[in-house]
Amino acid sequence: MTSKKLFTSASVLALTAAFAVGAANPALAEYPEKPIKLYVGFSAGGGTDTTARGFASYVHEVPEMGGMPMVVVNKPGGSGMQAAKIVKQSKADGYTLYIINSGTFASATLASKKPPVDPRTDFVSLGCMTQLVTSLTVHASSPHKDAASWVKAAKESGKTVRWSTSGATTMHALIGHLFLDATGVKNQKVPFKGGSKARGALVAQKVDAAFNGVHLVKGFENDIRPIGVPLAKRDPANKNVKTFGEVGMPGIDIGGPMCVWGPKGMPADAQTKVKAAIKGVAGKKGFKKFMKKSGLAAFHITDAGATANLNKLFDTFGPLVAKLMKK
Repeated sequence: MTSKKLFTSASVLALTAAFAVGAANPALAEYPEKPIKLYVGFSAGGGTDTTARGFASYVHEVPEMGGMPMVVVNKPGGSGMQAAKIVKQSKADGYTLYIINSGTFASATLASKKPPVDPRTDFVSLGCMTQLVTSLTVHASSPHKDAASWVKAAKESGKTVRWSTSGATTMHALIGHLFLDATGVKNQKVPFKGGSKARGALVAQKVDAAFNGVHLVKGFENDIRPIGVPLAKRDPANKNVKTFGEVGMPGIDIGGPMCVWGPKGMPADAQTKVKAAIKGVAGKKGFKKFMKKSGLAAFHITDAGATANLNKLFDTFGPLVAKLMKK
């Protein structure tokens, strides 16, 4: 056999072997290669749902996501914990994610004797894109313009104030307890499955007040009015609403960053791309405009910042939840 024939035969064999190896080990597809599910633990219309839908509307525009769409799935119940449990039990491949504000994620975990999930051990933080701010809200027919006036009248009446909120153990509910306990107002909590339903109860005057997301007043200005927020500084998206501290009320400084979480074990490459997507969407003009119309301010918090904030919220809410659970 000539050297030319030997070379040709060897080349064919090498090429055949290469094809065989390629067939046995196909290239792994890059994330994402199919639509991503984003679970919301509350009903449609609330702050979590609004943020999720805004995020899902723009996430495909971020280069790292390759144009792949995101589907929002509402699974209300358990102050968001039913949806969290579904995500925890899902395959940790990056195609099933969870969105919730850190305040409620902490409070719901603390309030359960046997929590179905623990965000500190069962999830990985991927970053945040806005913040839910609680407000003390009254009906538009109320004469009170700030929290101090409302508290004074509530105490003088001697009556028990009935107040609605988005869940028994959400951040809004715990802030309501903190404020009312500190001011000595007799009260009864009326929880609902979601902020929009809690708002509806106040609009219909089935309750006397609400501790709910301040953004939920948008579109209902003729029906309800926010009269105070528990922040050190005014909410940038609702600058006309005074803080509790400004009017001499207990100075509470608690906000709830709205963050995306993935199940523990989520691949590093998927984490990197979702983190980039969160940062990218938070900076988009369209998303900022969408959130502003919804009464929320868009901004980015890193995964590390989200984790630090979550730990702080556990420390803040821990003693209060323990006290409530004894009752």
